[in-house]
Amino acid sequence: MTKFPRKLLAWFDIFGRKNLPWQTKPANAYHVWVSEIMLQQTQVTTVIDYFNNFIHHFPSPAILADASEDSVLAQWAGLGYYARARNLHKSAKIIMQDYQGVFPDNIEQVVALPGIGESTAGAILSISFNQNHAILDGNVKRVLSRYHQVKGHYGQAQTLKQLWALAKQHTPNTRNNDYTQAIMDLGATLCTRSNPDCGRCPVQQGCQAYRHNTQTEYPNPKPKKNKPSRRIAMLIYQNKQGQIYLEKRPSKGIWGGLWSFVECEDSSQDIMRTIQQFDASAHINKTLKPIKHSFTHYHLIINPIVVNCSEQVQGFQSISQLEVGVPTPVNKILAQLI
Repeated sequence: MTKFPRKLLAWFDIFGRKNLPWQTKPANAYHVWVSEIMLQQTQVTTVIDYFNNFIHHFPSPAILADASEDSVLAQWAGLGYYARARNLHKSAKIIMQDYQGVFPDNIEQVVALPGIGESTAGAILSISFNQNHAILDGNVKRVLSRYHQVKGHYGQAQTLKQLWALAKQHTPNTRNNDYTQAIMDLGATLCTRSNPDCGRCPVQQGCQAYRHNTQTEYPNPKPKKNKPSRRIAMLIYQNKQGQIYLEKRPSKGIWGGLWSFVECEDSSQDIMRTIQQFDASAHINKTLKPIKHSFTHYHLIINPIVVNCSEQVQGFQSISQLEVGVPTPVNKILAQLI
C-alpha cells in the first residue's frame, strides 16, 4: 500500500462519512447501485432525500422492474438527467431476467448494464463486495489532478488515460471499499472545486498543487465555449375547470419519457398553427413569465402561453392530482398557475 491510501484511510477512519442512508452493514448492492447512479450528476446533500424516497417506492430490483416507467420517472422528477432513471429501470429488468434478481458481482456484467461505466461499476463492486477496483468520478479526478499536477483537461483522452493509471496505482489491495469511499469523501468535503481546505487534508505533504500553491489551476479548466440559446413556446392548454393538458415526451432526447406541455417554435405563426390543430375554438388567455433552463450545451428560453380550450377536448387533468413525472421547467410554470 502506498503512502497516499495509507494516510487517506487513517483520515477516513476518523472523519469519513459512514452514516449515509445507503451505507448499510452488510452492504446492500441494490442500494449502493441506486445511490451511485443518483450521485453521477448530483451532490450527496441533494441525493439523500431522493434516495430515501426512491427506495421507499422501489425497495428491491423486482419491484423496480415491475413498475411502470411513468412511476419511476415521477419519483425521479426534479433530480434531472432522466436517462439515469430510465437506465435504472431497464437494468432492473435485466437483473430480474438474467441474474434472478441478484445484482451481479462481475465487472464485465455490471459494465454491460445500461448507464453504468467503468468508474460507476468499480464503485458499486468495491463498496458492495470489497472488490479491488479503481474509480474515477469527478471528485477523484480533482484529487488526483491536484495531487500530481496532471496537465490538461480530463475530457482529453491522454489526460483521462493518465488519471486512470494514477487511480489504479493508488488503489490498495486491502480495505478497498473504505478507500473508495474515502477518496470520494476527500474530494467532496476537503478537496473541493473552490476554496479547498488544504490545512486539514491528510495527503497535503505529497500534493504537488499544495506544494506549488497551484490548487486553483487544477484540474485544468475545459476551454470555454459560449452556449447558444434556443427559444420555444410551451402551450398550457386549460379548460374551464382549470385542468391542464400534458403529453408524454419521446423516450429519447431531453426530458425523455416525462410529461410536458405541448411545445412549438416561439413564433406567432407556429404558435397559432399549433393551437388551431389542437382545438380550433381555442384562444390565448395570457402569457406567463419566461423561464430560462440551462443544459450542458445550450440555454433553453421558454415562453409559457396559457390557452383556453373548449370542453370537447379530452385528456385534461387537475394540477393538484398529477401523478406523473414532469420536467423542472414545467413545475415552475405550474407554480405560476396555482
